Amino acid sequence: MSRQGYANLSRDEIYLISRVEYEKQKLITTAYVRGLYAESNKASKVIASLLRKKRLIRIEKGKYLLVPIKAPNQQWTPNEFIVAALWMGDTPYYIGYFTMYNYWGFTEQVPQTIYVLNTKKFGRTVIGGVRYEAIKIDQKKYYGIKKIMVEGEGVAISDKERTLADMIYKPIGSFESLLLVIKNNLKKIDLPLFITYLKKFPVVSIRRRAGYLLEKAGCSPVRLRELKKSIGIGKTFVALDPAGPRSGKINKEWGIIVNR
Repeated sequence: MSRQGYANLSRDEIYLISRVEYEKQKLITTAYVRGLYAESNKASKVIASLLRKKRLIRIEKGKYLLVPIKAPNQQWTPNEFIVAALWMGDTPYYIGYFTMYNYWGFTEQVPQTIYVLNTKKFGRTVIGGVRYEAIKIDQKKYYGIKKIMVEGEGVAISDKERTLADMIYKPIGSFESLLLVIKNNLKKIDLPLFITYLKKFPVVSIRRRAGYLLEKAGCSPVRLRELKKSIGIGKTFVALDPAGPRSGKINKEWGIIVNR
């Protein structure tokens, strides 16, 4: 490593960076830095200095990422999925919603925010110039998750079938475009697994909308039999588009007001 990469860095700062890069640490915690120095207050001074010099990126209090020493003028953006995982720590989470709609090819729209669904945290933050939003969900909605490897790290995302279920819950664009997504992916997904996910979804209105849309997309009544049972018998009707007026044709089979 050339000395030029360490310009304007103190001996203590160089020591921290060298240790982190040698040990291939993804996450730097205050506790980790304290363990490197004999003096109790040195860790906070080194962290504060490296933050000022843009050699560290703050995830949240006590959690940091090291900007690689090779990065020219400290211009570096960490992988968003890894940052989301480090931000969550031990909290059960998955990257989902609009982030995954694009990932799985359901939309060409590139999300401006990384959505992280989890069982404990909520709020928004900006890390390394990227927006992140933590959405707290009920434990009953925590399923349909798979691990993928990103730069050697395991990251939790919603699988394709769960992402499609979430898209019915949190659609992007019109319900006509959602119907087209379902039609285009009906033979590309594990349909029995998708229906199992829908049956587990703890919001009956979503199961009703999903059943109606699947039927319109060409799914056979036999395939939809168990999903239909899961909605029960009710006298109330839900709007296909919750943002639209409660007027339109009535679909008694699924208890839907077709207000498209």
